[in-house]
Amino acid sequence: MKKIILLVGAALLLSANVLLAAPYETTVNNKINSAFNEAFTGATDVKWYTEDNRTYTAKFTLSNTKVTAFYKEDGSLMATSRYLQADQLPLKVSARLNKKFPGNSIYCVVEYTAEDSVIYFVTLENSDTWTVVKTDQDANFKIQSRLKKA
Repeated sequence: MKKIILLVGAALLLSANVLLAAPYETTVNNKINSAFNEAFTGATDVKWYTEDNRTYTAKFTLSNTKVTAFYKEDGSLMATSRYLQADQLPLKVSARLNKKFPGNSIYCVVEYTAEDSVIYFVTLENSDTWTVVKTDQDANFKIQSRLKKA
């Protein structure tokens, strides 16, 4: 559970930094570039961003999926995020979401990975609301937000 909390905190912190700061497109050193090429063979449309010259964000496409990877200056991978299709969720998660939220369909899934922890933010939709649920691979979930459609 600690890892999940740390993962969410790190993901939110990294996301907030990317959204609130003024990142700019850049190039990266050989350590980062080598680590990236080894980890993400076949990546296309790779663009690198930084705001502090200590952490670097790669945005790219891998197997027709939009992926973001966060690297430290020493070339170590901190975290990744990617958009998934509903059928890519673990079966346990899909089954529990269907049971707890009947009448909803999965609109969007974002997977965050750091170290050995994986969490998913799943946006559910029905005729009246949008619901964002945070869940782990074991289908432990928490409602993050619920918005009423206009």
